[in-house]
Amino acid sequence: MSYCVHCGVELADCESKCPLCGTEVQDPKAPNRGGKTLYPPSPVRTQQQVSRPSLLGLLTLIFLIPVLLCIVCDLSVNRQIEWSGYVIGAFFLLYVAIAAPLLLSVKPFRHRAVFSISADILTLLAFLYYIAQKTQGGWFWPFAVPVSLLAGGIICLLIFLAQHTPLSRLAISAIGIVCIGLICPAIELLLNHVFDLRDSLAWSLYPFVTFFLLSAVLLYIDHNKPLKEKLLQKFFI
Repeated sequence: MSYCVHCGVELADCESKCPLCGTEVQDPKAPNRGGKTLYPPSPVRTQQQVSRPSLLGLLTLIFLIPVLLCIVCDLSVNRQIEWSGYVIGAFFLLYVAIAAPLLLSVKPFRHRAVFSISADILTLLAFLYYIAQKTQGGWFWPFAVPVSLLAGGIICLLIFLAQHTPLSRLAISAIGIVCIGLICPAIELLLNHVFDLRDSLAWSLYPFVTFFLLSAVLLYIDHNKPLKEKLLQKFFI
């Protein structure tokens, strides 16, 4: 028992055409004689890739909408830029963090990640400088600049180690954790100096010791290959 591939009507074994719609009956078990296939071939769809400049343009338009709305609302109420400057700075900081990798990936080069991090640090410093000027604070140069440059330097160091050294991910993570631990005493020393809080370290020693011990654990796991392989299998890494 067979059926028409076009209208679905039941066909007799002796029929060569469908009695209802006239479609030619084809036996899929018969040898191929070069005729048309039983079903039309499905069209081949090629996947089109969106260009990086197009994504950057769309991202710019998306960020411009809330920025312009904030400016209009601020000007309509206060007749000048008051609170909208903080919102615009935050949006611009997020925009650079997303747009810089897209812009730098148009023509790939070796130090793309370092340039992207540098752009983020410079944008952050510009935003903090605006906040310091609006609030008339003297903390920008003695505190914000050293902390931002120190954080950016640590990130660039980890990127360099990942790209140019044979160190494993666990070893690089351990180095990063030690650097975070070292930042804590540095931040407390800057706070004590800039804001005249105290003469000695207080809270920063606790995270420093914690991060140091955690880094030692990671280095131990990295050098113990049986333990490392067992943990990788245990946590499906």
